Amino acid sequence: MTKRALEAAYQSLITRSRLRPDPHQEALITRLANLQDELLATNPGSLPKPLPLLHQDPKPPPRGLYIYGSVGTGKTRLCDLFASTLPPTISHRRTHFHAFMNDIHHRLHLARQSPTYSGDPLIPIGKAIFAESRVLCFDEFQLTDIADAMIMRRLFGAIWQAGGVMVSTSNRHPDGLYENGLNRDVVLPFIRDLQRRCEVWEVGGREDYRMSGGGGGGGGGAGSQGGVGRRETFFVDERAFERSLGEAVQGKEVQRREIPVYGSRKLEVEGV
Repeated sequence: MTKRALEAAYQSLITRSRLRPDPHQEALITRLANLQDELLATNPGSLPKPLPLLHQDPKPPPRGLYIYGSVGTGKTRLCDLFASTLPPTISHRRTHFHAFMNDIHHRLHLARQSPTYSGDPLIPIGKAIFAESRVLCFDEFQLTDIADAMIMRRLFGAIWQAGGVMVSTSNRHPDGLYENGLNRDVVLPFIRDLQRRCEVWEVGGREDYRMSGGGGGGGGGAGSQGGVGRRETFFVDERAFERSLGEAVQGKEVQRREIPVYGSRKLEVEGV
């Protein structure tokens, strides 16, 4: 039986000793490959056009995946592989969830500054997000901020209503999101929607691949294509860190830069 693109990419990493065989990861890879098939089967751009006289209702989008488990079990790397092997006909966005929410707050700020601003801007923002990316792949999905919690249901309601699909990693089960947060009852309807729209999948296993060097752990983060071959260094004291940092930036010019944060605010930093 011919392996699908995602399964072949995963097997290639094992063959090259970049990953070790892991039954928990293999089960998730199979499920992610099935989701890719489901996305292709319901992708408007890849479906044959129906006959003019034949009425055919569009297929509903598949359920996404909410992947959670202990740190170092390979969630990020497998999600990277999923995103990197999606067919080009399926638009997608792979990003850290915090960066995504920064983008949403920036769009909200721009919408409220518009002279034509009226109503709930989250609905058109959600539709615009879907128009850009049918599949949203998030790393480290979490809710720790009341400002984020207040907008989740309206924002993702618009994305899901348009046909968007979410694949996300997290260290928490959905029931643990925003636990003990202020006004948590506000976010509970979103958590219920999340579990209805996404299959909740736990990645088992107790080994932390980040520490064992087995190559199955978090890797390079969102958009890293799995972080294959990356070297990680752990500093045991501040002086060792300062020496390594000095060697890395030696001879380079320090520049002042601005990093955008929520709304119109910017953070000034110096770096090379």
